[in-house]
Amino acid sequence: MVEKEVHVRGVFEAIQDKYDLLDSIISFGMDQPWRKKVLMLMGLQPGMTVLDSGAGTGKLTKMIRNSCGNCKVISLDITEKMFRPSLLSGVEFVVGSAEDMPIESSSVDRAASCFLTRNLSSVDSYLDQLNRVLKPGGIFVNLDIYPPENPVFSRLFGFYFYRIVPRIGDRATNSDSYSYLADSVRNFISPEQMGAKIRNHGFELVEQKVMALGTVAIHAGKKVQ
Repeated sequence: MVEKEVHVRGVFEAIQDKYDLLDSIISFGMDQPWRKKVLMLMGLQPGMTVLDSGAGTGKLTKMIRNSCGNCKVISLDITEKMFRPSLLSGVEFVVGSAEDMPIESSSVDRAASCFLTRNLSSVDSYLDQLNRVLKPGGIFVNLDIYPPENPVFSRLFGFYFYRIVPRIGDRATNSDSYSYLADSVRNFISPEQMGAKIRNHGFELVEQKVMALGTVAIHAGKKVQ
């Protein structure tokens, strides 16, 4: 687990200055609309404590802060190099692993993660941590990319995401980071398997929305009382 976490930290530190731009280009500008869906499903209310796990450069963190000014917002990532100074106001930055969160138990009302879970050593450990830090009845929302199951589209997606994206990303960042990111999708579980894991870790699965021809999914889970 530690070995993969160290590798993932190095990957994102290598691309942190170009990550946002490439993220938008590679997703054809859809990454922000997807995040808006995440925000809507969170159901934020004034006074809540809200956690953004694997926050990266803070795109979702900023949306949470701007939509819920009276919320306590925690931005968690394994490297401080991804954090943006523009988010300093109204946000608590925490450096730590999503699989071993340095956050008090039963202290969070809402949690979310975008493009995190396929980079984890163990999705199960992450879900255990979410169950620990969320209050009873608390909700978390997860957005990620998945390998498509449709055989025809899978070939088209594979050509773009496994061959074109790494070439663009690796050349732009002078690293092999986007080759890793492509592999992280290729080797990931399915949206249905993610939904099953959520149910098996003490959550009611309240939303499972598959989009972009099966390559993107949003899940929402509610911690059982």
